[in-house]
Amino acid sequence: MAYLKILLILTFSTSLLAQDKFDNLNMRMHKFVDDKDLAGVQTLVIKDNKVLNFDTYGYSNVKEQKPLTKNSIFRIASMTKCIVSVAFMKLYDQGHFNLDDPINKYISEFSNTLVDDGKGNYVKVSKPIRIVDLLRHTSGYGKSNPLLTAKFNHLKSFKSTDLKTEVERMSKIPLSSEPGTEWRYGPSMNICGYLIELISGKKLDEFLKDEIFIPLNMTDTFFEIPASKFDRFTTLYTKDNENNIIELDHPNDSSFTKEVTFFNAAGLLASTIKDFSQFCKMLLNKGELNGVQILKPETVLLMTEDRLNGIPNAKPSNANHKPNASVGFGLGFNVITDIQKYPIEGSLGSYGWHGSSGTYFKIDPKENLILIFMTQMKGFEYSQKEIFESMVYKAVL
Repeated sequence: MAYLKILLILTFSTSLLAQDKFDNLNMRMHKFVDDKDLAGVQTLVIKDNKVLNFDTYGYSNVKEQKPLTKNSIFRIASMTKCIVSVAFMKLYDQGHFNLDDPINKYISEFSNTLVDDGKGNYVKVSKPIRIVDLLRHTSGYGKSNPLLTAKFNHLKSFKSTDLKTEVERMSKIPLSSEPGTEWRYGPSMNICGYLIELISGKKLDEFLKDEIFIPLNMTDTFFEIPASKFDRFTTLYTKDNENNIIELDHPNDSSFTKEVTFFNAAGLLASTIKDFSQFCKMLLNKGELNGVQILKPETVLLMTEDRLNGIPNAKPSNANHKPNASVGFGLGFNVITDIQKYPIEGSLGSYGWHGSSGTYFKIDPKENLILIFMTQMKGFEYSQKEIFESMVYKAVL
């Protein structure tokens, strides 16, 4: 009996200590808002399928003093790539393609792809882009010289009307490097999105809805936000030269609240923290959630292990989210490959990604842990997410 009392006291004390650390975490996140670094911030920590901490602080719109709410809708930017990668790999599970398939097998426009030879010439590639290259960002697409930068800026500034047009335009842009030789972040996921349309016979938004969003009960994730949900859509901010927060995209004028025909698979979904947590829980649970199997367990493992196999980052970086000495890349996600070299708290094999509008997530299979950070700040400081990640691990472990 005495032992049982001691055990109960220790358990209670540990619980209080963890809560105190989560209180410290929340206060630190609030400081970003109070210091006018962010307009608002929302965080979620799930361990062993239990919500350990959920916090919302700040504004959906600062000028209007409109508070952020638990079901606010955020632009998730490049976290879109993760969702589309999973959707694409459903077709892999169904036997529609192999990872080593050249993409010109499905899209003839890529039969005569050119590459920068580093001497100012554009020559035919020595080997074709493969499907695996699209998923792990080794296709060769990206900016490496003023001409290619101008072509990609034009592609981004003068938006395509649909994925077919976008991919056809991309096929005319030379590569920065031979396929499979360098990790270079770029818009390759739009090619995956178009392949989904070709193989399934459905538009990308319809395929995502039928195969991912409805099965996972993700009721607030869209390329085009319904009018009935406009009031929950956040304003996107950036910083001016004096470090002041300024509006970049207001819901009233946003492309998200207009008719959308180009379903940008590389970065134009909007979602809530609850919806995205459903997606994360499915992955952590080896492709299944609430009796619905989205991916085979072995496919989730295939996607979330390092697939670079020594392929270097074209732009060497110490940033914790890009391939470096401690971080690799799978099929749509970064992954920690050397925990001894990882500069903050974490676990070997944990994986995730981020979005340029200020969203971020990490899934840790070893600790059965999910971390999600949501804000709306273009040009955010990645260190904010590292502070969040580090404090969560200190609270949990």
